[in-house]
Amino acid sequence: MGGQQLPRSRSFHRPSRPFRYLVALLAALAVLAVPAVAWAASGFTEQVASARWSTSFQCPDGTTAADGRLIVETDNFIEAGTTPAPNPPLRVGFVGQCPDGTFSWGLVQPAPTQFKRNLTRVRVSGTFANVRDNRGGLHTVSVDACWTGTGPVVTTVNGPGSKRKERSATATATIVFDGNTLVDGAANFPFPAPFIRIDIEK
Repeated sequence: MGGQQLPRSRSFHRPSRPFRYLVALLAALAVLAVPAVAWAASGFTEQVASARWSTSFQCPDGTTAADGRLIVETDNFIEAGTTPAPNPPLRVGFVGQCPDGTFSWGLVQPAPTQFKRNLTRVRVSGTFANVRDNRGGLHTVSVDACWTGTGPVVTTVNGPGSKRKERSATATATIVFDGNTLVDGAANFPFPAPFIRIDIEK
């Protein structure tokens, strides 16, 4: 997803089916969102904030299941010589295991976003209708997420004209799915931890 690092387990156990499905879901969202000009010779700046949650959730049959996985990420790709878009893509992906199989949904939609300097704070919010799940259902999802930088800014120079600035962060979010609160609190999935990042290519 625009340079994001997908979750990597530190154990040698085979990932669960919902986890593997989440990786596939995020990869599909990334294909939809990668800018066509990502390799423009003129260069670019990319602003990213990402966080993950583990949460219980309600299945389509009305039962409650545990350990649903949710990712919230904002990704603003800025071509050289242009100003940052006020409504860059917001990506939200969810996957969980219900008694009758996997339940998942995702969206990639423009959303009002505030990205503060020096990786100090990011805020994004919006309400989105017609979010499709993997069983053909349509839903309304509201998102209000905030990242606050906590650690030092770490700069990595990849090569001439190419560098990354990244900062660890705390993240909180309220996610409402069809009128029911899915998440309301701090990101609690341990890896990767919430972060704020800027990639620069000249």
